[in-house]
Amino acid sequence: MQVRSNANMEIAEASSAPTYSARKLQHVHPFLQRQQPEFERIFEVVDAMPLDDTHCHLVTDRDALTTPKRFLERISLAGYPVPFYFPSGVYEQWLNGDEATRHLLNRQYDIQSKVDEMTYHLSQSVFIKFLTKEMSQFFGCEPTLEAVIEARNDRGRDYWGYVNSLFRDVNYENIIHDTGYMEGVGRAEIETFEKAIEPCRSHRIARIEAIQEELFGLEITFDEFEARYTARLLDIMDGNGNFGKKSVGMKSYLLPDIGLIRPLYDRKTASNSWNRLRKTYSDRALMDREASANITKDLCRYTFTVTLEECLKRDLPMQIHTGDGEAPYVILRNQDPFYLEEVVRFDKNNMLRMPKIIPLHAGYPSVGKASWLSHLYPNCYFELSIMTPFVHQSLYERYKQVLEAVPISKVLFASDSYHVPELFWISGRWGKRYLSQTLTDSLVGGSLTFDEVIEAARMILYKNNRSLYKLD
Repeated sequence: MQVRSNANMEIAEASSAPTYSARKLQHVHPFLQRQQPEFERIFEVVDAMPLDDTHCHLVTDRDALTTPKRFLERISLAGYPVPFYFPSGVYEQWLNGDEATRHLLNRQYDIQSKVDEMTYHLSQSVFIKFLTKEMSQFFGCEPTLEAVIEARNDRGRDYWGYVNSLFRDVNYENIIHDTGYMEGVGRAEIETFEKAIEPCRSHRIARIEAIQEELFGLEITFDEFEARYTARLLDIMDGNGNFGKKSVGMKSYLLPDIGLIRPLYDRKTASNSWNRLRKTYSDRALMDREASANITKDLCRYTFTVTLEECLKRDLPMQIHTGDGEAPYVILRNQDPFYLEEVVRFDKNNMLRMPKIIPLHAGYPSVGKASWLSHLYPNCYFELSIMTPFVHQSLYERYKQVLEAVPISKVLFASDSYHVPELFWISGRWGKRYLSQTLTDSLVGGSLTFDEVIEAARMILYKNNRSLYKLD
């Protein structure tokens, strides 16, 4: 698929379409009324640009048909970890059980009333109300959640065709999806999804914790654990160990478990941690979050360090979960972006070796800290996911905050989309819209010329991603 990266081509394509897309701009911030001509000029070009998602997740067909309540659970960060509010496996039994099973579990755990309360509050969020209006435009239906879900279910009869139409509407050309969160599915489901979104190209990134999960339950020595971990890691990086493909980078979810990450090279300390894990493995499910994390803290620091060394050898980026956090199973206070400074430095032998580090989720809500970390360290990048799309209209102000500090060459567009394909779509729709608005300020204020504005949009939306990950 040819990449439309030439400015004249983009401008020509935009001018051949309707001069101004009222459909895509119906809900633009009122502030734009004061600078509408400049914004329209920028948005027409930006809206026609390709788009890359540098951090996202698999979509399966389990949400092809849904209900308003189930859709709210699956799309909201506050709603989708519903199972973690109950003992392991209980919510799944309730969700999939017959009437008698559901009645019994409701009596014991009060599941239905908790789900009702959660979905009610989700339905009253500005994000959902705004998303409903945007989706109603796409479907041409009434702007109510019930009407939108009815129209979506109608399209869901050809679900992968519907998914593909969402990707094409915002012009995705590359995605990098994290295979560490898979909801129990495997290679076949990955390949189905990747085929469905073509001609968008799919790339994969592997998660350290996924390798650890394969090994932590085994009754083996630390030496054997280390050998197996390293072999598996190298197969992922150099072979086809990421569900049949090579990984274009690695990801860590360590920060929410332990907070400050200090690299660890001492094998003896890691071995002691492994031995503690062997003694307590069967009891970890009964421990609280911090007690469980403390048992494996040094072991995980060691595997993280081993992995980052291998990334450094290959010039591969390391994504690290930062900010946001999927309550209730993570420790929110541990996710400060500044806790990554020792990793970004990666000191050894009085040398700052500076691997390529990508704090995820814009560090949200600590956007300023993540921005400043990226400003200070040349090897620290900045990606926009979760904040995009969940901050919706205020993305305009947040993007301004990012560009105050972060070099344009290090900002990466991303969504962290999961479960439902609408998150990909609305991220692209709002990302282009509010990035255009932010860049309009730069043009009107004299910070950037029109040509510089257009090049900045190209870099953020796709060029930086392709350069960093060396994508074809």
